[in-house]
Amino acid sequence: MVDTVKSLLTYIYSLLTADATLITAMGGTVRLYATWAVTDTTFPYIVHRFSFRQNVLYPERVGTYYIDLWSDSTNAEEVLSIRKRVVELLDQLNFNTTEVKNVRLNLDTDGFVPENDPEIWHYAMQFDIDIWRQSELVSIINR
Repeated sequence: MVDTVKSLLTYIYSLLTADATLITAMGGTVRLYATWAVTDTTFPYIVHRFSFRQNVLYPERVGTYYIDLWSDSTNAEEVLSIRKRVVELLDQLNFNTTEVKNVRLNLDTDGFVPENDPEIWHYAMQFDIDIWRQSELVSIINR
């Protein structure tokens, strides 16, 4: 059994890093990191993470999927091109993994985040996420 969050991160990682349009928008490589990018990461890159909270029905979890886009360019065109493709891939996405079923992502909020360097573009996105945890429930029920 894989951890629920690891399962979600793996699914989205595979989806984003294999997409030819996103690869092109990011200059040939989709650099995608969980929580923090490694020191001196080459721009552009993406950082993502999840935060979950309990719902009324305990098999269902709801939360937020955070994705931050980072670019170093003289204008916002690169980061906006990346944003466009991420929205096309993730907004209103429904999928399953072995550990979770009926996963739904919906774009909730997005916008620029001011940075100290005028050539660093930071664009933050938040997606609502709704999952039905399958493998964790088996463990909980069998305790």
